[in-house]
Amino acid sequence: MVLVANLKERTTPIDDYETDSIVTEFLSNRELDDFIDGFEKAGIYCEVIVDEDGFVRWLTERRQNFGRPQPLIYNVTQNGTGPARFSLVPGLCRLNRLPLVDSDAYGSALGQHKFHFISLLEHFGLPVARSWWFTKHGWWPVAPPSGLKVIAKPTLDSASVGIHRDSVTFVDAQLEDRLAALAREFRQPITVQEFVPGFEVEVPVLEATGPETCMAVGIELQGRKDLGDTIMVYDDVFADGYSFYDFSSVDQHLAERLQMVARQAYVGLGFNGPARIDFRVLPNGGIKVMEVTAKPHLTAHTSFNHTMQAMGRPYSDLLKYMVGSAAQRLKIDHSAAQN
Repeated sequence: MVLVANLKERTTPIDDYETDSIVTEFLSNRELDDFIDGFEKAGIYCEVIVDEDGFVRWLTERRQNFGRPQPLIYNVTQNGTGPARFSLVPGLCRLNRLPLVDSDAYGSALGQHKFHFISLLEHFGLPVARSWWFTKHGWWPVAPPSGLKVIAKPTLDSASVGIHRDSVTFVDAQLEDRLAALAREFRQPITVQEFVPGFEVEVPVLEATGPETCMAVGIELQGRKDLGDTIMVYDDVFADGYSFYDFSSVDQHLAERLQMVARQAYVGLGFNGPARIDFRVLPNGGIKVMEVTAKPHLTAHTSFNHTMQAMGRPYSDLLKYMVGSAAQRLKIDHSAAQN
């Protein structure tokens, strides 16, 4: 295993925002230690490479000295801003014929673009939040209806970058000015979604012979499961200020439906390896896909590890499953990645 990661204490952002730093997406030293310890306990050889520049140097200077016959690449965090930055390492892997644990360059770029993946999922007939795109050319395809309660998000960022309490607003005469200011601040178009009150639920998806889900994982904020009009904002994500619970304890039938829709979205978007589909669940039982990610964090404080813990399995088993399923998909001998 070759783990390519940007680290909070060691990586200098090549590009950043004045307000919400992309560093919130980087691994802490503790999270990196958890990965290393988890791979060791799983019996998987792991070499750590710091940032994308380090990966380029590894390709030219150190690849031939890798300690196992077949390196398997896992890029967990990305540097910089702008479109397709999640695709740099996958693209280099394609160029150098190196296998990836997770999605390829296209899937990684698609999973980064909020308006594109939501539009595709809507076309596929899946339940999504109504969405509009505010660009330098104005609204696409049309403006949302006046008076509608919406949430505004930078199109190309994750980890709640650019999302704050005032991101939830109403469509009024001043909205375009506010969105234009947000677009200037984050140097990208803004995705505007109909606001969905209620529960926030993540569905981790892993890969076997097909997409597999084990649990719909609810997000609890400040002791609340039904979040109502509350949202998870940048400061919550930066401080890991939230916890998880099994959403089936709220509604077993809905939990099963959320998992089914998550698997369908995973297939429709062409993802490989670990991915995550995020929903809001209305009090009346309606569900809406809000976000997806082809590059979810698999650190200890994630819905992925919460699912493993609920099954009585250690964190190392999550990493073992991820590597084993990728090896199966890629037809790689498991012994090539193990001690």
